[in-house]
Amino acid sequence: MAVSNAREGNAAQGILLCMLSTLSVAAALLIAPVLPKIIAAFPHDPMANTKVILALSVPALVVAITAPFAGRLTDKTGRKGLLLASLVLYFFCGLAPFFLNDLNAIIASRIGVGLAESGFMTASTTLIGDYFKGPRRENWLVVQTSIASVSAVVLAAVGGLLGDLGWRVPFLIYGLPILFIPLVMLLIREPRREADEPEAGRFPLMSVLPLYVVGLLAATFFFIIPIQTPFLLTERAMGSSQVIGLTSAVGGIAVPLGGLVFKMLSRWKLTQHLSLAFALIAGGLALFVGNGSYAVTCVGIVLTGLGCGITLPAILTSIMAKLSFDQRGRGTGGWQTAFFLGNFLSPVIVLGLTAKLGKLDQALTALAAVSGGLLVLSLLAALIGAAQPKATKTQKG
Repeated sequence: MAVSNAREGNAAQGILLCMLSTLSVAAALLIAPVLPKIIAAFPHDPMANTKVILALSVPALVVAITAPFAGRLTDKTGRKGLLLASLVLYFFCGLAPFFLNDLNAIIASRIGVGLAESGFMTASTTLIGDYFKGPRRENWLVVQTSIASVSAVVLAAVGGLLGDLGWRVPFLIYGLPILFIPLVMLLIREPRREADEPEAGRFPLMSVLPLYVVGLLAATFFFIIPIQTPFLLTERAMGSSQVIGLTSAVGGIAVPLGGLVFKMLSRWKLTQHLSLAFALIAGGLALFVGNGSYAVTCVGIVLTGLGCGITLPAILTSIMAKLSFDQRGRGTGGWQTAFFLGNFLSPVIVLGLTAKLGKLDQALTALAAVSGGLLVLSLLAALIGAAQPKATKTQKG
């Protein structure tokens, strides 16, 4: 890999790279409101229900499986080429269901969407790490998380509105790469390792693996609120489309606010960030179950969103800090695997706990207890970290 003293990225590049996360959100949420209509459109397929759910969830599973390979490809062949190729693949595979009349073919196209998502999310996040350093990197990672969260609310609403015109119409939104591709060609330059940056040694797996595990847990919590809110409100006879939409918007706004809290507390250590975040998530999920009132439910959603908004940029920033230029793609690919595996597992875990414990409320209470356990572990890690410098100083004395 060539060496250069490349200047840091600019605002236009940062905004573009962050906006690409909207395509990732679209892959998961855009068609969720029209799932019943898709099932109804294939009455002669006895497996229609299962196949449609699979079509919704398979992109996240594909990303979880393939992101490490996308990361290696990013490091070996370059960021920009993979980014462009992935956007082209997303364009064709994302639009395909608008024209397809077979559920098996639609599932195949959704696998292609997952492959594309794996490529452009790994490449774009790696480029943020390449272009920016220190506080600027933290800022753009917060922006990326915030855009993803807000776009989740917007795209879910857009999917519902377009779905009134027919189940195929929301798939037209997957044509968005036609706008992004020329911008990537114009604004994104292939970065090079800077002259003062050392050659990559062995990949620091043992340093980043614990962060991946925490990231997987954080992502699992991250998707509880947007996925389970409609079910919980429906159980409580508050499941009108307007109420669900308003409540989802509240949750979507809380996550970027959590990112701002992370920025305000950027001097804190990761263990301190995680202690605060898991305290908010544990309390938020407990209130989300709460006493059944809408106001308490909303407070729980806000607290959980704040906690999740702190965890994701805190963990990703810590991962980036441990990686050299030539390792950044692989490291980011590992993060994408952890995040999207959490995306895939979150509803599965809630469903399993609900079946085991009998009610959704009890499943969510159990997950609040798990978050409380993670709070205890984070506090212990923070205390140990604070004690180590003192111990070292005593030994030297």
